[in-house]
Formats: sequence, structure tokens, C-alpha cells
Amino acid sequence: MTEKLGKASFAGVGSFTNSTLSQLLSSYRKTVASYIPTGPEDIDKRLGIPLLVSPKFDGELWYLLHDKEWLLVAPNGRSVSGDIEILNEVRKLKLDNSLILAGELHVISDSRTRIADLSVKLGEGEKCDTSKLGFAVFDLVSSTDLTAAGTTYSSRFERLKTLPPADNFFLVPTEKTSSSDAVHTQFDNWVTGKKLEGLVARSDDARTYKVKPITEFDAAILAFTEKRLEGGDFVVRSVLVGVQADDGNWIPLVPVGNIGENEFRKELYSLLKPSVIPSSYRKTSESSGVMYQFVTPRLVVEIKALDLQSEDASGRKVRDPKLAVVDGQWRVSGWTNSVAVYNATLLRVRSDKEASMQDTGWNQIARLLPVVISGDETKVGKSEVIERRVWVKDEAVRKLLIWKTNKEDVGFGKFVVHWSDYSPGRKAPLAREVRLAPSEKLARNIAEEMITENIKKGWSEAK
Repeated sequence: MTEKLGKASFAGVGSFTNSTLSQLLSSYRKTVASYIPTGPEDIDKRLGIPLLVSPKFDGELWYLLHDKEWLLVAPNGRSVSGDIEILNEVRKLKLDNSLILAGELHVISDSRTRIADLSVKLGEGEKCDTSKLGFAVFDLVSSTDLTAAGTTYSSRFERLKTLPPADNFFLVPTEKTSSSDAVHTQFDNWVTGKKLEGLVARSDDARTYKVKPITEFDAAILAFTEKRLEGGDFVVRSVLVGVQADDGNWIPLVPVGNIGENEFRKELYSLLKPSVIPSSYRKTSESSGVMYQFVTPRLVVEIKALDLQSEDASGRKVRDPKLAVVDGQWRVSGWTNSVAVYNATLLRVRSDKEASMQDTGWNQIARLLPVVISGDETKVGKSEVIERRVWVKDEAVRKLLIWKTNKEDVGFGKFVVHWSDYSPGRKAPLAREVRLAPSEKLARNIAEEMITENIKKGWSEAK
């Protein structure tokens, strides 16, 4: 669908259909335009090397390229063409048609503008004053003789310096640095002094650092994983924290494993373990594979993070489930746009705050990124049993079930392997084990291990 943006044409997501160029842009986004989140306190440790340092404009990554005509193209395939100041200037400058440039599309202002300002501008349609839109070039993706994948950034920057400047199309201000002190000076100038979003520091070994002020917000602990110390005590391994949307649903933002020493982890365990409640939503730790235990949302903690992003490396919107406690159990009530939180650290428990929209609300995130929470309910598929086997021995029964959930889009595991063991002579007659698997092959491997371990001589399979 194509609409007007001022006098220009603005085509929606997926409208850019040149598959060759789309693949090139996607590869650049994944392999080159990825950042290492860095806080000001890490400048001395990381950034005392030769770098090219520029201010981070608070806008969106777009590309300038020629495909029969000059276009602005976003990573998700949106495109702008026609009568807009940025492209008019590019045409007058008679740039080489082979150039593909990466830049920050932003709103031009004497003071700092935010990404939210750009979102508003792009939504104004025919009424948009496009003279307020700027394209700040920061990289050369490709040309007749240079590519981002095959040449160092300093070489690409030398080519960028030959670009003639204009009012709405220009190269980002960039300084060469070789010491951490010089980077501190740039940070003080652009971020502390002029209140810009942050710095971008690029090295010739393909590392790119995004240096931003630390972000802090309050969140509720929604779930935790546990581990046993050598002495036998259980402690918290990691926590899953979330914030509350205006409709009362909780959005799980990020697992946090950086939570302090074992004494504090032990104290957290004593606070969280009694609050465990059932959950139809399952989540496992990516690092340990341990399943999270969900709790009643009561404990509030202060979180420090180096960066928040609303898109992944491929330009796709970050999505998270919307969770609610219904009849004493966590359930998925929907699916929403969300944010990725990088390098999160738990600073302290906030006993002075409550798990509520007022103290742990989504508004903390919305002030930093203009992410609109979706109110749509999520329709989930019906589970499908793919194997069921039963063994008996006297009055004891052991049962294996494998099913495909058809609910992976709302955070459930794709396959579930369930083992139940009923023995009437035990103090606790019924025991269960539940394992999740991302593929049917792995689910069946898990099932075979359970059978080998539990079905010995004397058991007979029921028909």
C-alpha cells in the first residue's frame, strides 16, 4: 500500500521487492550494523584503541540506494520515493548510482529529537513537512569497488568523506580517536553536553560500540530458576522480570542472571520460592536449559541496562507475550510489540515499591522507545498428540506422551514430552516429568531416554 508523505510516496512494509538488494541489506544489518552495548564506565576498558567516533542520532536505520530511481529503504521493506528534500538533494548532487549508503533517518532540530518524533512525522501523511527530515550517513554498504563486508571501516569512511553535503543529506560528524580520554571528551561533548542519544565508535576489526548512558527502570520478578550450591542450599540462578501494561497484563522483558553474590541469591530464593504458582506459559533458561518457576508478582527490583531496542538484528519487531494471573495461574492473554533489553543487571530490591502500573509500569519503557503495545488477543492452535505409550506392572502404571503444542507463537515450547509414574504404594503415588523440545526429532530422543531409564524387566506395554 502506497500513501503520501508530504509530496513524496511512502510505501508500506515489504513494498521494496528487489530480492538481490534486499538480501544485501539484510546481510549488512546482521553482520555489520550490529553494536556492542557499552556504558560510560566501560570506555577506559574497551575504547582506548584507534576508533572513528560519531554521535548517535536518535532515529531509524534506513538505506539510500538507486533502483531505477533514488529511494530511501527501511530494513523491513518500507520505502520513500519521489519529491522529498533528501532525495531531491541527492539527485542534484549527481551521486554514483552504484552507491548504497546506510544512515539515520531522523527529525532535524536545534535540540535533541527522539525516535518518537520520527514516528510521528512518518505518520502525518500528506500533511508532513518533509523539510524537517534528515538523512545522516554513517556507512557505505556497497559501491562499484568497496563493500562493507570486504573493506575496513576507515577505508569506507575515506570514501564517505568525498560525499558533498547538503541541508537534509549529510555525513555524521566523526572524529578519529586513539585513547579513552578522547572518547570521554566526545561523550561529554555530544551526550552529556548536547543531550544526544549516545556515541557510535567503530574500529577497523569490524567491532562497533554503542556508548549510551545507563538506563534504569523498576520491574517485578515474574519467575526464577534455581541451582544448588555445593553445601546443599538452593539459590536463585536467574530471574525473569517484567512490567505491567495499562490493561493490567504483564510483559516479561528480560531474564537477568547478573544478580549479585550467593548470599543475596539465597535471600531471593527464600522470598520467591513460597510464591510459586502454576503457569501454562513455559520458559527455559537459554544458558542452563532450566525451566523457570513462575511466582505471584510481588517483589520489585531495580534493573540497570546498557541498551533497549525495539527491533532485532534483522529489523523485525521484538515481540513478547502478554501474561495474566487467572484463577491463581499464569496464562497467555495475547502477544505484543516489546523491547529487547541488553546487558541487564539487578541492582537492588525495591521494598518501597509495589508490583503495579504506577511503580512497575510499561510507561517507563515508552518514555525511552515509542513502542505501541498491541491490544489484540492471540489465537492459539490446538495441541496434537503424536505418541502415547503405557506400561503396567502389577498396580503400577507408567505413561509417556509426546505432543505438538501448535502454540509456539505465544511462547510455548514447540513439543512437550510428558512422563508420568503412578505407584499406589509410595507416599506420593504420582510423579511427573515434563521436558520441552524445539523439534520432533529431539522430542523423540528425550522420550527414548525416558523409556530406557524407566522401563526395565517386569514391565509390559499395554495395547
